[in-house]
Amino acid sequence: MDAAPIAFFDLDHTLLDGANGNMVVKYMVKNRLMGLDAVWKAVKFTVLYRLDRLPREEVYRWTFRECGKYPMDELLRMLDEAYEQYIMPGLFLEGQERIADHKAKGHLTVIATAAGEYVSEKARVQMGADDKIAAVANVRDNCLTDELHMPVPYGEGKAELAREFAYERGVDLKDCYFYSDSIPDLALLEAVGHPVAVNPQRALKRIAEERGWPVEIWHTPAGFSTPSIPEKLTFNVRESD
Repeated sequence: MDAAPIAFFDLDHTLLDGANGNMVVKYMVKNRLMGLDAVWKAVKFTVLYRLDRLPREEVYRWTFRECGKYPMDELLRMLDEAYEQYIMPGLFLEGQERIADHKAKGHLTVIATAAGEYVSEKARVQMGADDKIAAVANVRDNCLTDELHMPVPYGEGKAELAREFAYERGVDLKDCYFYSDSIPDLALLEAVGHPVAVNPQRALKRIAEERGWPVEIWHTPAGFSTPSIPEKLTFNVRESD
């Protein structure tokens, strides 16, 4: 029996109305948990992302260092609050329904995102996806570190991780789907047999139209009222190395 195709879904601006990192920063600023220097750093990275000039590893290491200033139980409490207040309300109904459609066809559904593991896992459970590819770093002495698991799931790194994920399950990427909004995801969009541009950036929309890829606009809030509880994490918050 042939392995089931995989449907990969980007998170930011695809399943989610916005960028999860910006939403967490908004929460941190509102609650005075982030200094002015850190805010300006976050703004700088947002601008560089829009210019497709994001220094990927630098961003991840800085983000995890900022998060590592808090013990894991405190950090996760803050992420839970940020998720409930800003991220959960921005999840799209169309994305939830498309995940359900693929599952009904027997496809494996995977959120493939540059986001951190914890928020990605909450979104995975909330949206009903089977698995995730996300950014992971080590935990030491009950704090997150900037020791990244490589490659990071951004650009070609995301494509490499998706390729490995499919290979381990005996699936050809040419039988797979990927839903995304952004040019940095072009490598994976080109690798799958069924690319779909969702809420695409201008440059990606142009490429999609030139190549005959489907272009979809998702905009309806899913209307979740109860935040999800993570199920699959690489760390235990009550233990340290």
